[in-house]
Amino acid sequence: MSLITRWFAFILALYSASSVSAELELGAGVFHADIPLYIGARESKSYTLPVPYVRYRSERLNLDRRSATGYLWQHNNWHLDISATAGIAVDSGESKARDGMDDLDWVFELGPALDYYVVGHYNQPSYFKLGVFTRKALATDFTRIDDIGFKAGPYAQWRQRLWQQGAQSITLTSRLAINYASSQYADYFYAVPTAAANSMRSEYTSGNGYGGEEVSLGLSYDSRRWWFGGFVKYYRIKDAKWRDSPLVERNHSVAFGFGLAWKFYNNRG
Repeated sequence: MSLITRWFAFILALYSASSVSAELELGAGVFHADIPLYIGARESKSYTLPVPYVRYRSERLNLDRRSATGYLWQHNNWHLDISATAGIAVDSGESKARDGMDDLDWVFELGPALDYYVVGHYNQPSYFKLGVFTRKALATDFTRIDDIGFKAGPYAQWRQRLWQQGAQSITLTSRLAINYASSQYADYFYAVPTAAANSMRSEYTSGNGYGGEEVSLGLSYDSRRWWFGGFVKYYRIKDAKWRDSPLVERNHSVAFGFGLAWKFYNNRG
């Protein structure tokens, strides 16, 4: 069984073990985002796409468009979770710094996170938590899978329900994370092999270490039939271990996006 298949089997097991009080929402919408080709790239790419809207919430699993989080264990304010994220593939021909190098594949990350809820609880509309995460990363073009190391680091997250009237609500979420990465992970994005070196970019190999900071802010409106939201995310890699890579053109990167979705199915168990 492949590692990706095991990931999905694990998430499905969490789903099947979830409480009957779970809520499932299905819908369709459109989302626009402007995302750097990779952190530190000069170029970014805009996407405007029709997207399905899927949100599943229970005592054991929270699944939405941005991530999947399974709640494995809890004791008082301590929670052990498992979460997954994904990064979009990059055509190196769209980047002046990477032109002529191998493309960057889709990157999927999965791993545990230990959280301490300072205020509130994970299933409450408002909370503040501190945590530390580690994620295994895999890159794939869907014909093969490559192990590209791992990321880890501490973070703080705050979610605040700003307004609520019946089923309608407005929620603000912010997150600060400090990233560390293995040399294998850093090299996937920032190494320049001998065969790709030229007069514009010298050969480069990174070591493991500090990967910079990221801050994100999101605002969303939610109701039984409609969802609207947006986010902005700021990355700073000025002091990152691989800052001297010839592929790093900027000390900072910014991503943002917004979307609208109509929910045609809402089931509260």
